[in-house]
Amino acid sequence: MTFVDTVTPIELERSVFDSTETQILSAAFEKAWAYVQFDPALGALEASERQSELARCLMTLLKLGQDDPLTLANSAIALLHKIHKNTPNRSRITSRRTYGALSSQTAPV
Repeated sequence: MTFVDTVTPIELERSVFDSTETQILSAAFEKAWAYVQFDPALGALEASERQSELARCLMTLLKLGQDDPLTLANSAIALLHKIHKNTPNRSRITSRRTYGALSSQTAPV
């Protein structure tokens, strides 16, 4: 049984992180943002929208068990690209439910 098998819907909906998780998210955000802020594939998004979507991706992936900041950053960038490649309009992702659905599709089996 993998960690992903033990993730419950309640776990995916949680929005509170402990101090260790916050440090992991912060480090991962810094690493990912250094790339995402200049990523031409995400050019249709304003900076604040990129930041929000990146943060949501990072939080979802952390909830799924990724806790290495570099791996988390790279996975979040890949998830952002997947979301924006498959979503034609500008109102791409607006809810945590959408991220939960996407993350369960991209979770390792």
